[in-house]
Amino acid sequence: MVSIEFDGCRPRIAPTAFIAPTATLIGEVTVEDGASIWFGVVLRADVGPIVVRARASVQDNAVVHTSPGAMMVIEEESCIAHGAILHGCQVRKGALVGMNSVVLDGAVIGEYALVASGTLVPNGMEVPDRHLVAGVPGKIRGPLNGELTAYVETAGPEYYKLCQEYLRQGIGVMGKPLRKRRTR
Repeated sequence: MVSIEFDGCRPRIAPTAFIAPTATLIGEVTVEDGASIWFGVVLRADVGPIVVRARASVQDNAVVHTSPGAMMVIEEESCIAHGAILHGCQVRKGALVGMNSVVLDGAVIGEYALVASGTLVPNGMEVPDRHLVAGVPGKIRGPLNGELTAYVETAGPEYYKLCQEYLRQGIGVMGKPLRKRRTR
């Protein structure tokens, strides 16, 4: 893990969080208990704070930043999928932001809402709790139901279990390097 102090602020990481060795955390970043920051993630809090709440996950190659004076929050059990870009927004409890999505300043993703992969959520858009947003630009497609509800509700707990397994194997504990493979 790369942890960089910026303007007197350094990342604060709970001892039970999983931080992948290739993640980069800059400035006023807070990562709470059981949260997971995966490989290649950049959390750049140089102009405003970034908070990743308990058991939330920010997955491979996601980028999180904010605007001057704004606070970026990813709430409990939320999942930010691979390659997503979040800028100055709020992601409420249990929400799932799909792969390669972009969520812009002032947007609010409601509790247990789903941002479909590849969606552009424009500035200031509010996605209601338990609704699907999809498209470029994103449009509310309606309430979640059935399989999509189950998918969103299980994503956070599944990633929490996975991060616990990485920690059990000694990978990523506060930036601990990956173990070398045993040779036979």
